[in-house]
Amino acid sequence: MKKEGKVQNNRKKRLTILVTVLALIGIIVGSILIRNMVVNQETKSENYFAGENANSSLIANNIKKGITIGGITGTLESLDTSDATATPEDILEGKTAYVNGVKITGTYGRKPSNIEEAMGSDYIFEETTTIEDDNGKEVTIPKDFSVHPDSNTVVDEGIIITDGTNEFVWVPVDDPSTMFEEKTATLTGVTTQTSIYSKLRVRSGDSYSAGAPGTTGIREPDVLTSHDTNPQYYQNILGFESTKSMADSMVAEYKAMSNSIKKYHGFYIGRYELTGTVDTPTVKAGDVLTASSSEAGNWYGLYKACQNVIRNNTDVKSTMIYGCQWDETMSWLSRNGYNTDTDSSSWGNYGSGSPKNTGSDTKYKANEIFDLAGNYYDWTQEASSTSFRVLRGGFCYVSGSSYPAAVRGNSIAYNNNGNYSARATLYIA
Repeated sequence: MKKEGKVQNNRKKRLTILVTVLALIGIIVGSILIRNMVVNQETKSENYFAGENANSSLIANNIKKGITIGGITGTLESLDTSDATATPEDILEGKTAYVNGVKITGTYGRKPSNIEEAMGSDYIFEETTTIEDDNGKEVTIPKDFSVHPDSNTVVDEGIIITDGTNEFVWVPVDDPSTMFEEKTATLTGVTTQTSIYSKLRVRSGDSYSAGAPGTTGIREPDVLTSHDTNPQYYQNILGFESTKSMADSMVAEYKAMSNSIKKYHGFYIGRYELTGTVDTPTVKAGDVLTASSSEAGNWYGLYKACQNVIRNNTDVKSTMIYGCQWDETMSWLSRNGYNTDTDSSSWGNYGSGSPKNTGSDTKYKANEIFDLAGNYYDWTQEASSTSFRVLRGGFCYVSGSSYPAAVRGNSIAYNNNGNYSARATLYIA
C-alpha cells in the first residue's frame, strides 16, 4: 500500500509540472502572436501614411510640437495673435483672419449703406448711388466719387464728396419749384427758346429785378447781345460756331441741371473757389484762378474752366454756378444759422484788403464750404442788361454788412479784374 501511494504522488507531481509547462508555453506563444500583430499593424499604418493614401498636409509643421502621428513628430508651436491690430474694415470683404485669438470677417470693399459707413471705408462708388445721412435724409453719390473723410454725417452740416482731387458739398433742395419757372421764353437776340428758367430771389435792398430770358432784368439762361455776339468770345474761347450755338448749349445744359435737381432733390457746390488753370481747373484748396490770369482773362475763360473741372465722368457734369443755385445755397445756410442777407462778417474774409488762398482759414467756411462770403467775388451765369454777368458773395475790400454773402454785383463780361473768380457746381446727369 505504501508503494502504491508513493506512485500516485509521483503521478500528481508530474501532472502538475506538465500543466505548468503547457501554461508557460501558452503564455510565450500568445506573447509572440500579440507582438506580431502590433508590428504588423504599425507596419500597415506606416505604409498607409507613406503610400498612395498619404495625406500631403500631414507634415511636421502641421502637427503640434511633441505629438507624433504616423511616425511624424510635430514641430508646430502655438501662434500668438494677441498683437494683431487688423479690423474688419482692413480685411477684404468675405475673407477671414484671427486677431487676438478671435476670428473676424472682412468688410473692406463692401458698398456702404449710409454716409457714416462711406466715410470710414474710403469706398469709391462704382455707380451713382443714393444713401442716407444720420437723420435719414437722402444724398446721391456720383460714380467714381467717395465720401471725404472730413465730411459730416448730417446733410445740414455739410456732406463732402471727392474724386481724389476735387471736393464738392451737397446742397439739398426740398422743393425744386422754388428755383424754377416753367414757362416758355426766347433768349435775347436769338431764336433759341427755353421752357424753364430761374426764379431768382432778390435780396431786400438790392437794386435788381428778376425777369425771364429775353428781358433786361437779371435772368438765366440767356446771352448778352453786347458781347456774346463777338466771335472772340463765343468762338475763340468757348468753341461755339455762333451765338445761337452758344445759346442752344446754355439752354440744353440748364434743362439737364434743372431735371437733375428735380430728380435728386439737390446739387453739389464747389467746396472752394476755382483753382488751377482753365485747361486743368481744380476745386481744392490753393491759389485762386481769377479773371486777371492770362489763362482766364474774363468771364468766358472762367466759364470754360468750370466746364472743364469734370470731363471724364458721364454720370456728372460741372458748370459755373447758376444764380438760382447761389440763392438756394444762401437759403440753406440761412436755415442753419448763417447770416447771408444782412451781415456775413463773422464767416467771411471782409475788410482785410488781402484776398487769401481759398480754403486757407476754417473761420471762412459755412457747412464745409469755404469763401462763399468775401475773399473773391464769384461770377455766376446770371445775365444782367445786355452787357453784364452777375457777381455774388462780396470780396475782401468791402464790409460784410454792406456786401453779405447773398449780395449781387455785376460787371462787363470781358472784365479781367483780379478780384473776380468763379465757383463750379456739379449736377448728376
